Amino acid sequence: MDNVELARKWIAAYNAHDFEQQAALMTEDGEVRIPYINIAQGAAWEQTGPNSARLVDDRIIEIRRITASGDAVVIEMLWHAISNGGLGMAPAGERVELENCIVLTFRDGRISRYVEYIGRCEGIDLQVVRARMLENHQS
Repeated sequence: MDNVELARKWIAAYNAHDFEQQAALMTEDGEVRIPYINIAQGAAWEQTGPNSARLVDDRIIEIRRITASGDAVVIEMLWHAISNGGLGMAPAGERVELENCIVLTFRDGRISRYVEYIGRCEGIDLQVVRARMLENHQS
């Protein structure tokens, strides 16, 4: 399986909310970074670290374009979900969106690094949401 196929498999696991499969597709020392909100975690970040999944329902990544070069795959995407409301989020039931770019780096057939660059953001105050994510992680 090439890196583009592995990237698509990871996105399918993300869209299916299959956190175990997501983690399994990453190296044990894999890292996840979202520089805009200063998040840096290991491979199982959605299971054990700050978790945005509980802030929304029906979250989906729609691939706009995939570009591969060497050990990296770049995914331009639209992420959207239905807000569960609360601080930093649109009212419950409203759609929220992010236009982002993800760069996946591969090693030995698995993702060793995930970096998400955030572009357009609609219905989410990312700094407030970051604080909620970190607060939930500490409890």
